[in-house]
Amino acid sequence: MLLPLLLLPWAWGALAASPPVPPGSLTLRLLKTNVFHNASSSNMEGMALLGDLETHFMDCSTCRIRFLQPWAQQGLTPRQWQDLETMFHGYLSKFIFLMNKVVKDEGEHYPFVTQFSLGCELHLNGTSRQFYDAAMNGEDFISFNVDLGTWVAQRGDKLALSIRDLLNQDKSTSATTQFLLRTTCVSELQSFVQYGKESLARQERPVAVVFARAPPPAGTPAPLLLVCRVTGFYPRPIRVAWLQDGEEVGPGWRLNSSGILPNADLTYQLRSSLAVGPGDGHSYACRVEHSSLGGQSLLIPWGATGTSDQENPEPEGAAPA
Repeated sequence: MLLPLLLLPWAWGALAASPPVPPGSLTLRLLKTNVFHNASSSNMEGMALLGDLETHFMDCSTCRIRFLQPWAQQGLTPRQWQDLETMFHGYLSKFIFLMNKVVKDEGEHYPFVTQFSLGCELHLNGTSRQFYDAAMNGEDFISFNVDLGTWVAQRGDKLALSIRDLLNQDKSTSATTQFLLRTTCVSELQSFVQYGKESLARQERPVAVVFARAPPPAGTPAPLLLVCRVTGFYPRPIRVAWLQDGEEVGPGWRLNSSGILPNADLTYQLRSSLAVGPGDGHSYACRVEHSSLGGQSLLIPWGATGTSDQENPEPEGAAPA
């Protein structure tokens, strides 16, 4: 089943940072956020992601699972999905009760937010990695050691230690968590890779432009900043490099990057900048490599520096290299 990991009574988990996914790997990740306004008011949202595709969503104003991909309902019958919703509603009620009790016993205060990130990662060589990380109010709180089947506090305060001890007393839930992460999650990941293979294979070509930030006033020795803006690409992995007179510029203080950021249309964007000396006489180009380009790359030139005194968002040309 897809979401049994969400059905554990203690599954308040976290949106904690996970290690980078190795190239060629794929992850099934479940994210859930609970906002506790006071002892009698709370709300929850949860979602499932296959790689970076949102596949399922639930909020407990209705506690109905929404299918965000055309193939997301496959794998379970309508009755099984309905039973899953009913079970989740019951476990959520228990979770809210337990959280309110622990917070009251430990003298904590409202409002507060709990988050979790849990799931599994499958590698090309057939090995897998499982994870379950929890946070409270945006800070690492507790995690589950899948190999040992034990909960580990991520901070030393009384609340985290108390919950760690409570969880470790429940051997049955720990064993169930191990099984769900090691077996159920990996099985569902393999299944959804088959159902969603067309969505996962989607390729969107990047669009790239090069422009210069307005140069400093005459006589000022500050460098000129060239910016390469790349957007509209999918999947996420991409490589952007700067060339000076045809040679790649190595790492250093001259280079800066925004990192890969999401767009609203489920594609990605990136900005890479290069500091150059005004009028230094060199030629520069931005090179973009992406799987959608069929083994080629985009090469967007910037002629001689210092030829423009304002941002130019349009490229003079982007050619395959």
